[in-house]
Amino acid sequence: MAERRVTREFFDKPALTIEEQVSLLKARGLVIPDPSRLSHYLNFISYYRFSGYFRYFYKDPKSKEPVFRQEVEFEDVLNLYIFDRKLRNLLMDALERIEIAVKAAISNSLSVTADPFWLSDPQHFDFGHHDKILVLIEDVLGDDPKNHHQQFISHFYRTYSGPHHPPGWMLMEVLSFASVSKIYQRLKGSYRVAVAKQFEVPHHSILESWLHALSFARNVCAHHQRVWNRSFTIQPKIPHSYSSDWPRSSNRTVYSVCAMTHHLLRVIADGSLWSNRLRELIDDRPKVSLEAMGFRDGWSETEFWSLEKPNN
Repeated sequence: MAERRVTREFFDKPALTIEEQVSLLKARGLVIPDPSRLSHYLNFISYYRFSGYFRYFYKDPKSKEPVFRQEVEFEDVLNLYIFDRKLRNLLMDALERIEIAVKAAISNSLSVTADPFWLSDPQHFDFGHHDKILVLIEDVLGDDPKNHHQQFISHFYRTYSGPHHPPGWMLMEVLSFASVSKIYQRLKGSYRVAVAKQFEVPHHSILESWLHALSFARNVCAHHQRVWNRSFTIQPKIPHSYSSDWPRSSNRTVYSVCAMTHHLLRVIADGSLWSNRLRELIDDRPKVSLEAMGFRDGWSETEFWSLEKPNN
């Protein structure tokens, strides 16, 4: 079969000075009451980073020479940028708690029902999957565990002659959220069921999809990427009991990340005000649509978003 040729253009865009960037935005129709203020933010945030927010205000975002909608001011773009940063920080705070809770729940359950070194034992994982777990462990321990950057890991190897890997509760502290998601996915079914029950998730396959999606969202937030109208590639499964208030059409949006977070925090953080803080932030949002985020009018008044603890 003949290989299809792809025609690609040579990248020849020159770097622009801050003054040239201001002139370009002005030529595209952005209202700039204070050019020095715009220059300041372009210098310390960058034009390229702002470009993802500029797009929302273009008449035609797909145009090679886009122009802004009428009367769009730089302050409109800046307010959207600030809103997105606040939303990202709010999510990051919650995802940190969720990551810690998931690690603890898995570690506590397996260390007692199996043994302290369950991560190193293939009998606790679906057949043929343990080699992939060993790769995750070896990667996080590095070539010289005795000189690991985490003192408790180096202490283990300097103090004990065996076994080859530290106990599960130590390894959980150094494994990433993404790695823990993969570990949960490959555990034997009875272990996955037990952990899912702790989080009041009706089926382990749903929790698997949630951990996958949330670990991806966590990386997006950690790398300071745009979240407010992002199209997320990983779609979590929706529990049947939530289907009326969690529309499938919103499953690629930040709404789904917020929905999973809302459920899990109601379980792990008794009295959490996170969902209230989310409501306040969205109510105080700049001039952007709820639809772009996957939220519907009246979303916070639905049964799912009530202050009661999730019940499945």
